[in-house]
Amino acid sequence: MNELQTAITQAKEALSGNNAKKALKILKPFKKSLKTENSSNPILLETFADAYLENGQVEKAYPILVQSCELDPTGAIGGANKFFTLGQITGGEDGIKVLAQGIENMSNIAGESLTQEQTDKIVSGLLSMIEIWMTDLCMEPHAESQCEELIGKALEISERKSPEALLTLGSIRISQQRYTEASEAFIESWNQFENKKQTIGQNSEDSITINSEYVELVQPLLALAKMCIEVGLYEIALKVVGAVKEIDEDNLEGYYLEGFIFYLITKVESFKVANPTVTLTPENINEFNQHIQDLPLDLNNEQLKENITEARIALSFAEKIGELCDPNDEISQELITGIKALLGELGGSIDGKDLQRLKKGGIMEGEIDVEVDLSEISDAEE
Repeated sequence: MNELQTAITQAKEALSGNNAKKALKILKPFKKSLKTENSSNPILLETFADAYLENGQVEKAYPILVQSCELDPTGAIGGANKFFTLGQITGGEDGIKVLAQGIENMSNIAGESLTQEQTDKIVSGLLSMIEIWMTDLCMEPHAESQCEELIGKALEISERKSPEALLTLGSIRISQQRYTEASEAFIESWNQFENKKQTIGQNSEDSITINSEYVELVQPLLALAKMCIEVGLYEIALKVVGAVKEIDEDNLEGYYLEGFIFYLITKVESFKVANPTVTLTPENINEFNQHIQDLPLDLNNEQLKENITEARIALSFAEKIGELCDPNDEISQELITGIKALLGELGGSIDGKDLQRLKKGGIMEGEIDVEVDLSEISDAEE
């Protein structure tokens, strides 16, 4: 293995460990050669592009990725993955074409039998195409039919075992206001995520690869939790957030969502007391969510106390994690603003000493250990 091949291998290992800066440092000696002797090396170009993307430098990655795809149009040299990446970045009709090329290349490389990795990649490409149709091209007259066709293919290829495909199916159904079907898809997605999480590591002894596969679950799990909240599947949403915390115990959004779910549960309980004849279902929970802030919260109500406390605990942990976030990170700062607003309505943050005690598995001073029964809350799951 020559010096260049060694550098590419080491850079890819760094990227698999989510260390883009290390990858770029390894590749740095070959940067100038991208315009000279290595200008026609699609594998080096793609590795540079992946490193730039992981480092948040899309503007640097894009032209290099385009060049890599042009040099290897069938994926015969460096594989088809670069087409999926480029398609997502490009978006619009051009992005759809690039993704379709990537799927075709992957299928041709696989021949008559797809591996699980190839199947997952093709499904991912189909879901990326759906995302473009639901965003960039949503106003096109045939956008909905394209989404239906693509999700059908994704579910067929994955034998309905892809949690991401089922999550996307639910998202499509929400856009069609078919909330009960959306709920069914989200429950099915969670079941498949559980299966996927349990099987990670069984086929690999590489701890770096295993960790990377776990980390890759975090964002789709967070997306699933939010979708479950939207249709009132609070119990499932809490399980999903619990899975996120098992992977990343200091995930800011995970703690925020946990607190927000318990906040919603208290609101639902208050609503049921005031409206005992109304049953909340996936079909009407959306209307309830739109008026959630208008519903007053009685902090002195003993029936609400346990869930209010659970909400304050999760949001207080989120607040502590937020103190360590980059003040220039717009996403985290938006979450922190939401966290503070909810805590203000719920009676304020939990004392730091109590949080430390809870972190170690204890309980707060003056509190008894409680179990929250959500069977009466998540009627939408029935």
